[in-house]
Amino acid sequence: MGRNPVLKKMTVRAVSAILLLTFLAVPLAASGCGAKTPEAAVGDFYAAIEEHNWNAYLSSILPENVRRMTEEDVQYEKERFEEGDFLYEDLELKTVPSEENENEAEVELTSGKITGTNPMSGKRETTTIAEIKEQYDITPKFNTRKYKGHWYVDVPLASADMAESSLRPAPEQ
Repeated sequence: MGRNPVLKKMTVRAVSAILLLTFLAVPLAASGCGAKTPEAAVGDFYAAIEEHNWNAYLSSILPENVRRMTEEDVQYEKERFEEGDFLYEDLELKTVPSEENENEAEVELTSGKITGTNPMSGKRETTTIAEIKEQYDITPKFNTRKYKGHWYVDVPLASADMAESSLRPAPEQ
């Protein structure tokens, strides 16, 4: 006895639909789960800032750093984030892997331009990475860390993590 051709056609369609959904769902589920390389993590971080995308910004940062934030930390960081108005052009990055830990790397900004409003003068200004290096004798860089197979920027956000950092002003007494 042969199979019913209508039933066979329905089975093939159902299996095809399941396979298609599976192939679509896997990439969609993986998106927003960190970057594949340290440089991509820093790129995602800067893109989120430039696009004023708070959720993408938080998604580019090491999840444990985000989880440690209090409500006050979130409010402070979000206000500061929303005040920012930056444009990053032609950034070139260089990854320097950690010699001690394969899940850590520094990403150096080697060239490019940054345009934004200077908080001191209130004026829109453009500077280059070369000027930053020359004027301040520093190489702009970010620590990145691999977490659950993806790379994230490792910047402190929680006030508890900022106690010894110069990134946030000291609380008023």
